Amino acid sequence: MKEMYFNRLTILSKTAKKAAQFDFSKSYNLILSKQKNSVGKSSLVKNIFWCFGCEPQFDDSWKSLDCRVILDFEVKGKLYQIARHGNRFILKNHEGKYKVFSATGGDFSVEIMALLEFDALLAVRDKDEVVTPPPAYYFLPFYIDQKQSWANAWSSFNNLGQFPSWKKTVIPYHTGMIGKEYFDKTKEICSKKVEMAETNKEIDRFDTAISVVSEFSANSGIVIEEVELDEIEEEISVDIMDLHFQQEILFEELANLRAEKAHVESQIVIAKQSLEDVVADYEFAECLDEDIECPTCGVVHDNSIVNRFSLYQDRNQAEEIIRRFQSDLVHLEEAILAKDSAFKSVREKIDQLDEKYSSEQDGNRTLSSVLDAISSKSVRKKVEANRSIKIESLHQLDVDEKLLVKERTAASKETRKLVKDAFQEYFPRYLSKLKAFGVNTNSVKSPENHAKVAESGGAAESTRAMLAYYLSVYNLIHKFGNHVLSPLVIDTPNQHEQATKHYESIVSLLIDDLPEQSQLFVCGMDSQKLERLKAKAKTIYLDVEHSLLNSEDFEKIDFEYSGLFENEESV
Repeated sequence: MKEMYFNRLTILSKTAKKAAQFDFSKSYNLILSKQKNSVGKSSLVKNIFWCFGCEPQFDDSWKSLDCRVILDFEVKGKLYQIARHGNRFILKNHEGKYKVFSATGGDFSVEIMALLEFDALLAVRDKDEVVTPPPAYYFLPFYIDQKQSWANAWSSFNNLGQFPSWKKTVIPYHTGMIGKEYFDKTKEICSKKVEMAETNKEIDRFDTAISVVSEFSANSGIVIEEVELDEIEEEISVDIMDLHFQQEILFEELANLRAEKAHVESQIVIAKQSLEDVVADYEFAECLDEDIECPTCGVVHDNSIVNRFSLYQDRNQAEEIIRRFQSDLVHLEEAILAKDSAFKSVREKIDQLDEKYSSEQDGNRTLSSVLDAISSKSVRKKVEANRSIKIESLHQLDVDEKLLVKERTAASKETRKLVKDAFQEYFPRYLSKLKAFGVNTNSVKSPENHAKVAESGGAAESTRAMLAYYLSVYNLIHKFGNHVLSPLVIDTPNQHEQATKHYESIVSLLIDDLPEQSQLFVCGMDSQKLERLKAKAKTIYLDVEHSLLNSEDFEKIDFEYSGLFENEESV
């Protein structure tokens, strides 16, 4: 088995300028007071669990101290340190590396639970999701607090209600009824549920689409029987596609011809303007001398009849270009008329189809409305086909989920029986040793029946029954659990002033029936009944009322640990 040990607890209050440090034995530890209560016994052990993010019940007086708490501990032979101030946590691993966390959930929970090899996952409320719970759910069976646990098991800490029905998972996991394989299957089941939820949403969207299409068809004002609609759709699929193809080609050709016509017309305009300019230049040249001096630069230009003839040639070329463009324009206009006629012919055929598929009985039926009906039918068929695929997918997901649940149940069936058989051996035997004969063991057949433990017998007897229950669970964890075994912390087992013989039987049970190598902490008033345990234990005496901490150790401890809380490498 994999053990955990608490080695040293250090508590520092800068507010009160007080501190304390306690070293522990790896076997038995007694935290006692000789004459007084309210000396800090419970506060001492509560701070151990508070370091790990658990929330034991502290009074306002303790909370006002704003303590920094450091715990040196050991897991599987490796040394660690964890410190807490408020909601800030600092973890030092066995290699001396630090990690800082700002909350008990998320990364901190994953880190601590991985260290303790605690694989349980809990369902997130109102979600198909499982997550690693905070460390409190690991420490619950290892701490019997003074106020809650003796009457109600698995209730040592506050703030446990964030996960629904968590006991149905945590108790079987702790006691070895279920293991990592169970949670692997659980994650697969959650994944299937998420897929099912998404598939149901898609089916709802398809249902909405079908409803919209059906409403559109109803609002169209026409009624066409399904058989007739199929026949029309088959005919139209041939006729319309051919006409659509023809119309598309004609439209494209018309567009090209009209674009070409516009281009030719623009060229004619340009050519005519050029012709006008050439004629003007020729007429102007006729009026001038043969030698012309430029008034700007003084250069003399030749204005002989040869040079004027070149202007005449430019005029002839311009006129020829205009005639050619005008001829092209005539041909284009003829082509446009022909294509336009063909286009109108196609449109007439579409109108004939409109008349063909219109109904004399139904004045609202036109080709357009028929096409709308066909489109609606086509869309509805596609949506219904997709919906059918999703329905089949949903059915398969449901089958897969049920199979996973069945496999998960079957996988833990044998271990559940082994654990329950072991519990039924441990619990009655411990009850007998504690002389709790008034407890009805027939109603407590499993560690899951914890609620019935405190219901049997008188007050003192039910206390011993609860101790028998916790010790049974501790031994089940040792024997069947896959996670690290924590020290067992018992706060004031002498509840309801147990008779001498019963208190002695409690001490004997703790000595004789705890697993080897386990670490035990017991808080209580000093008593002769504890002599056998005191002979084996390290005993810490606390006798100053309301003063677990002292001012004498403050400066030394503050100097040693204050720097730890300045680490800023947060996660």
